[in-house]
Amino acid sequence: MDTLAGRTLSGRYELGDLIGRGGTADTYRAIDTRLGREIAVKVLIERSDDVNARLLLEARAMASLNHPRIVSIFDAGEADGLSYIVMELVKGKTLRDLEGGALTFRQAMGFLIDVLEALDYAHGQGVVHRDIKPSNIMTVEDNSYVKLMDFGLARRSTDVTQTTRSGQIVGTIAYLAPERFLSKPADVRSDLYSVGIVMYEIFTGTVPFRSERDDLVATMFSHVHDLPAPARQVNRAIPEPLERVIMRAIEREPAQRYQTARQFIVDVQTLVAPQQTAHVADTRTPRNVVHADATTDSSLRDALDRALASSRNRSEAIEAVLKGMMATRRRNYDEAREAYLIALHEFSVLGNDVEYAKTTLKYASMILQKAADGIRERSELRDAVNRLTEALRIFHEHNLHESYGEAEYLANAIERSAIGL
Repeated sequence: MDTLAGRTLSGRYELGDLIGRGGTADTYRAIDTRLGREIAVKVLIERSDDVNARLLLEARAMASLNHPRIVSIFDAGEADGLSYIVMELVKGKTLRDLEGGALTFRQAMGFLIDVLEALDYAHGQGVVHRDIKPSNIMTVEDNSYVKLMDFGLARRSTDVTQTTRSGQIVGTIAYLAPERFLSKPADVRSDLYSVGIVMYEIFTGTVPFRSERDDLVATMFSHVHDLPAPARQVNRAIPEPLERVIMRAIEREPAQRYQTARQFIVDVQTLVAPQQTAHVADTRTPRNVVHADATTDSSLRDALDRALASSRNRSEAIEAVLKGMMATRRRNYDEAREAYLIALHEFSVLGNDVEYAKTTLKYASMILQKAADGIRERSELRDAVNRLTEALRIFHEHNLHESYGEAEYLANAIERSAIGL
């Protein structure tokens, strides 16, 4: 569908710039001409009855919620064959947009408490969100707090199933609880699992279940059958108390997880201010704990800061790898080499041997492709072989036989390319 900027819906909502695009709807900055205020309008892209029904369900779910950490809905309707929802315009970035950015420990924990407070309220109203992920968490006011948005997949807790009417699993695969992929009902604990995945990602720089080739079926299988790598195994800087909270949240069996958002909040508060939490664990004002510097355990706080810094470094390294892959496809070898070397340096500093070795394979493949294009530099070829020799050792130590074979092949191919130089 072409942009609707400039259109006016129902003689009242004047659409401006397109500010968001999703799988089923586009979101526009708009003006409510009757009240003279800025708003956001979500306009449906698809026209199927099923999707229209879900949009109206979103409106009903959100309209029943009135909480400072949940994006407010003002209106919903149809005009000129278009279905739309009118909602609060939140000016900020999503948590996904901040990935790899300079989040502090205090901000990260405050954001998690904000999301859990929003869910505690929503769950109390009988609403399950069902689509918790970084792109549905909006930071506002200089990253001082967040609001939870997009209850488009929400259901009343008395009518929650794992699929849409058409049988398609909804939500974002990486953040969904394992019961969502089975013929079992999802409930508030499924939302808390998703928060746990977000928390895992914040402090490790990755999600625990994913396919190397972004295979959705493989990722779903992993959620259901695999155990997640302990958070401290991915990021050694994570302190044990934080790991316990994260790993409890993403337990495979719902009965082993946090049973309510309030339980989850109490343990997150404990990480922020251990001494004061004992006095406020059952209150409804958690954010005052986050700002209680006098009672924050400094050693735990420092450990959490180091964990978050390591996570940021890992995220930046992964971004550099992606940049290197894209530059290689464009045959921009100088840009690719620079990006890969940055990633290799970051993984080396982090002590993440496996990621270093896997990135070496991509770097060496780029050097080999460059040589095939007739650009052969002895120093680069020798550097690639040296790094592959180290990668072979790492793959052998970790019993990664397929990667070992690939590294061996690349080393031999590059050695042959260097003949005659």
